[in-house]
Order: sequence, then structure tokens, then C-alpha cells
Amino acid sequence: MSVSLRTVACLGLAALSTSMLPGCASPDAVRASADETLVDSHFHIANYAMQGVALKTLIDRYMGQQVRRSAVFALPLQQKWDRFEHYADDRIPPNYYMGPRAGMYYYAFVDAMVATDYLKLSPQDRARLDPMIVGFNPMDQYAGQHVRRALLMFPGVFTGIGEFSVHKEIVSEKTSDDRVSSGLRGAPLPPDATADSRSTLYNPALKSLLDFAGEAGLIVSLHSDAYPARVTFDGRVIELSPQSPYTEGMKQLCANSPGARVYWAHTGLGRFVKPAADHLEQVSEVLEACPNWAVDISWDLVQAYIVSPEPGMPALADWARFVVRYQDRVLWGSDSVIYTQNRIDGAGGVHLGGPMAVDDYRAVAGITEPLWKAVGPEVARKVKGGNHVRLFDDARKKVRTWEAANAGQDIWNLPQ
Repeated sequence: MSVSLRTVACLGLAALSTSMLPGCASPDAVRASADETLVDSHFHIANYAMQGVALKTLIDRYMGQQVRRSAVFALPLQQKWDRFEHYADDRIPPNYYMGPRAGMYYYAFVDAMVATDYLKLSPQDRARLDPMIVGFNPMDQYAGQHVRRALLMFPGVFTGIGEFSVHKEIVSEKTSDDRVSSGLRGAPLPPDATADSRSTLYNPALKSLLDFAGEAGLIVSLHSDAYPARVTFDGRVIELSPQSPYTEGMKQLCANSPGARVYWAHTGLGRFVKPAADHLEQVSEVLEACPNWAVDISWDLVQAYIVSPEPGMPALADWARFVVRYQDRVLWGSDSVIYTQNRIDGAGGVHLGGPMAVDDYRAVAGITEPLWKAVGPEVARKVKGGNHVRLFDDARKKVRTWEAANAGQDIWNLPQ
């Protein structure tokens, strides 16, 4: 079903106002006319070198009439370009995390980039986007201060925080920061950490961050792998441990911050962290323990695991039963990174990245068609857009209320 941009604009504005809008049908009628269009709950407006496209370009060229609304976040980490490494013999700069040996660091300025661009948009276009704050280190007790400053400096912009990562294959080991064991003075390591770990689900900083998200009403997009994966910088798998999932850590995280509304990216899956036979049982255990949590089924690689599983993975019918069971707590997303990788092909040709092809972005939507057929139209409508609209509309209202109540806070002297 195709809807006009006017209808899409009315739909977005209806979420921000309780009164009738000039030239628009009632909110219920507008929603009914657009409930077949997709909402993208997981979209990256920039890559690991902060290359991307303008938000207006995203709306007009990529979303068009096919995607009525989208969460928008950059990637929080910048891939360091270390000339001493001579990455790819200095023929291309790195703009992706896999390949270079050099580490990565959190790039806070990207939140200002997104906010400034967002404020240039018309009210109709703003209503179609849900910007998220990403430029903080979740293992840092000061992470919440960054989020608070972003809300106070750019009121009316942000709806949530993330996607940020705790456990993430390759990435967690490349962040330029101290290891978990530093300064512990002989105290035991957290259950999910080793002597080389830089991230843990048990970090008190993570609790503080989620507690503030709950206070301000921010929705949280969290990436944390379902189980440990040791992978080298260039993608060589050393060890996968699906028999040791991080389930208990995830449950402890939500128990420590019950007021935070979180959606778990890709149900904990990734490029190398593939679904084990009991993956859906582990995810269900987390959702049962965490009533304020949801999951997204984003990323074309992960969606391929769902519709074309490899031996030993849950079948499509298993995923369909899972989605039906948690039909109000599953979100669809593309997990597209709008700017492509620099690469050298097999013949030695250099190919610098650029904006993703529009057709490539829109093609992701077709991958999950077998799942929609398996779950039926009513459940599919919820997952493809209805759940996002409900959760993010609620977050928008709460965050705007928090911003109004705290507008007088001094960004130079925030409460600790």
C-alpha cells in the first residue's frame, strides 16, 4: 500500500499534538491509512568515520513513501586512522571497524551534528524521525552527563539513546579505554568479564545510564551479543561460546534499572554471533524477566538467519512462534549504515565508499517477507511499524516533559 507524503506528515504530527491539525484527517484515520508502511527502528545515519548523508536526503530519497518513520542514530565510535599502521598499504583510509588493527574511540560531536541537522527540517519532516543520542561511553560513570547535556542543549530533538554496545564482536576489544580489571585492587571480576575485557553488563555506570533514561523517558537501543565471541581485528574467529550465554547479565541489568524501556538490538546476534539452537529460549527468558524490554529484528544478516536458517539454528516456524508470542515487543529495522565501506577488490581496484544506493536500502524490507506471511497480517503490522510508533510516541512525550521541567539546569554544573 502506498500513502502520500501529506498523509505521512499528518501521521507524524498527530503524535505530537492532541488537537486536530489543519488539512489532516483525524489521527485514527491517518494511522489507519498508513498502517501498511514500514517504520525503521534501527538506522545509522553515519558510519565509523562519521560519513553519512543529510537528514533531508534520508527523508526525501531513502524513506520516500515506503518508510513513514525512522529512528536515526549515528555510530558512537570513530575508527582511528593510524598512518603508522599502513592500513591497506595506505591505498584507502579505514571507515569500518573490521580490517584495521587500530583502535576506536567515542565521538561525542556526532550528536551535535545530528541535532543541528534535525533542527533545519520542517515540522512535518521532523515528525518522521526519532533521533537518538550515541556519543558516550556506556562504561563511563559520566555517560549520563553527556546525555543530560544533549537534552538540555537541543530540546525537542532526541527521543532516546543508542544504539550503543556492551558486548560486541571485535568492537568491544578495540575501544580505546581501560580494561575492566584496571584499579579493582584484587576484587573479583564481573561474571561476564575476563582480564582483557573492556565492557561488562555489571558496570555501575550502565545502571546509572539506564536509570537516567528511565527518569527522562528516553527509549534505549542496546546492542549486546547473546554469547561471547573472540574474533580478531580482521574477522578471524578464534572462539565462539554459545554454551555460555550472557542471559543472566542481561536479566540483572534490567532488574537493576526496571524503569528503563529498552529494545535489544538483533536479539543479541551479529556477524559471527549466530543463533544457537536454544537462542529463542534465551531471548524469551530475558523478555520474561524484563517486562519493559523489547527486541528488534534488524540487520540483513540476522534476517537471513531467520528466514533461511543454517543447520542447528531455530527454524522460521520457531521465529514465527516467538514473534507471535511477543508481538507487542518486537520491532523491525534495517540496520542500514547509510555510507558504504572503502574497499579494494580482488583485482586490486580501489573503491571509495559513498551514500548507500536507495534500492539497496529499500531491498532490505523484502528479506523478512516469509516471516510476515508466517505470522499473519495483524502481527506483521505491529512489528513493521505499530510497535515503534506506540513506544516512540510515548518516549517523545515523556522526554519533552522532562526537558521542560529541567530547562533551567546549568550544563556547566550538572548534578553528579
